Amino acid sequence: MEKFDTKNGVSVRAYKGDAMTLLCFDLDKDKIKDFTGFSIRVTPPGKNKKSYFLFNRISYSSDVLKKTKIDTAKVNIYTMDNAPLQRFSWIHTPGTNHNINKYLYGEYTYAVTPRYLVNDELKVLDNELTVSITIDVNPYKSGNLQISFTRGFIESQAYFRHFGLNNKTRPNKTELLFDIKQISGPLAKDKARSPNLQDYTFEDQHKWLGWQARTSVIQFLDDTLKDDNLSMDVFAFDLNEPFLCDKLIQLGKAGRVRIILDNSTGHTKATSLEPKFAKIFRQEAKDKKALQRGKYLSLSHSKIFIQKRNGAPKKVLTGSTNFSTNGLYINANHVLIFDDEDVAKAYQQVFDESFGISDIETEKKMKAFKKGATQAKIFRFESEIGIPNSTIRFSPHSAMIAKFFFEKISKRITNAETDLLFAVMNDRSKSSILDSIHAQVRNDKIFSYGITDVISKSKNEKNGKGGVLLYKPNSKKGVLIAGKPGVYLLPQPFESEPKIPGISVHHKFVVVDFKGTNPVVYCGSSNLAFGPEQSNGDNLIEINDRDVVTVFAIEAIRLVDHFEWRNALKKKSERKEDGSETYYLHGSNEAGWVNAYYNSMDLRCMERELFIKKAVSS
Repeated sequence: MEKFDTKNGVSVRAYKGDAMTLLCFDLDKDKIKDFTGFSIRVTPPGKNKKSYFLFNRISYSSDVLKKTKIDTAKVNIYTMDNAPLQRFSWIHTPGTNHNINKYLYGEYTYAVTPRYLVNDELKVLDNELTVSITIDVNPYKSGNLQISFTRGFIESQAYFRHFGLNNKTRPNKTELLFDIKQISGPLAKDKARSPNLQDYTFEDQHKWLGWQARTSVIQFLDDTLKDDNLSMDVFAFDLNEPFLCDKLIQLGKAGRVRIILDNSTGHTKATSLEPKFAKIFRQEAKDKKALQRGKYLSLSHSKIFIQKRNGAPKKVLTGSTNFSTNGLYINANHVLIFDDEDVAKAYQQVFDESFGISDIETEKKMKAFKKGATQAKIFRFESEIGIPNSTIRFSPHSAMIAKFFFEKISKRITNAETDLLFAVMNDRSKSSILDSIHAQVRNDKIFSYGITDVISKSKNEKNGKGGVLLYKPNSKKGVLIAGKPGVYLLPQPFESEPKIPGISVHHKFVVVDFKGTNPVVYCGSSNLAFGPEQSNGDNLIEINDRDVVTVFAIEAIRLVDHFEWRNALKKKSERKEDGSETYYLHGSNEAGWVNAYYNSMDLRCMERELFIKKAVSS
């Protein structure tokens, strides 16, 4: 879904995402003289709800504030009435009702006004230039498909405000099941630094970080538990989230779950938590053989719940999200729920071909999967049955099958009409898909915007895989940044942020032609690498639907926007720690940021024009 409106040379387009809105702006070129940014006023849903201006992270220098007669003792200099947004797009997430985990969903109205700075004096809001647009802001669900994301922002100013520098999401590394309502923080040093920081529990952290994905996973389990006619089959990789583990054990006691739990090297060590789960489950379960451990040729890498009613598959939860504290609370991940029996039957077929009466038989069946018919099958689902046009493939595949559809996806990326947006955990593997992504990022024909977990220099420079690719003025080449940019020192007025204890970007999705004729997203658990596709148990999902593609496109933009400026910061060793470097909004004599959005040879101009225009119809 998207909404558009325009008035007096000002245009706004709003796109619906998963519990968030992408707002994009445009301004006729004859209105950019002295332009200094956009003020965004939000009216939340509900009767008698007061509107408010969104918060900016930086404001003007003291000279501008003084000239504008802004009393810093009486007003917040960081709200967008006093500190306009110096960008042409913004992603807004719902507000809360004084509870960080209780969001206000419904119809939001955004009033956007261009602002002007003349001789370093901010001029008053001009209502004649204000464009208002109203759009539904809710968790994404359309027909029989639900899409959810984790927040993935433990390294952020917002996390610091709520939880300080405490980046631990479990009390220790050895305890599998723990009370999530126990106090987790704040740390003593955080309390000393921020006296108003309140005590919080692990559950508070988990809800905030897990966001919509956590809600979806728990709801799926709760719905199964409360109905005696429902049962589940599960593929689990990296299983250790305490709340989820407890619910799976409850289902095991009732004899209503079967589990294939990965037993690759990292998950069988004495220090790993999977053996502890297996031991407890087998002790408590009604059917001692309901849990089997195994892997395909390398990993059992899928993360899948299959819900069955009276033994018949009805519903599937899948995606990139491991059922672990890292998967839900540290990583950026996605969850998809198909409430459709035909889709569920496809996943059930894979489970039944893999599950045996013992660990030995299970692994034997899993190793034979690569030679079977299912790995070669293309499961297609049409929109008439209540879900978007979708294709699902299950691995491990034979080399011939993997090569065939890798080349097909690579060609789709290479022939993109308008844009490429992506978030992939590892872009260093041998893969024609990943090579095509890198080639497009270096291309200046389409808009490309992407993020991977860590980008280090590669020996394979001839294939164009070396280092972070930041935005460069006067260039239309794309952006490729890291979700863990390294050790840096944040300038004033930003606070220090907790570091990411593990993988940041765990997504594996690629969006092609978000604004083109035939939009498509590739997602799921597959790492999009040629070798793993022949050795891991995975599911790769292709969805051809503009609304679904839009949801994933917004997620890519959200992550790139969040980490892009961190990638550009100087290393900590190169910075002074005395606070002498401070970020301010651009003043009257600093119009370079605006001009970039109107320079036809600049990526920012391509971004402005792409996001504001109406999508091309097929």
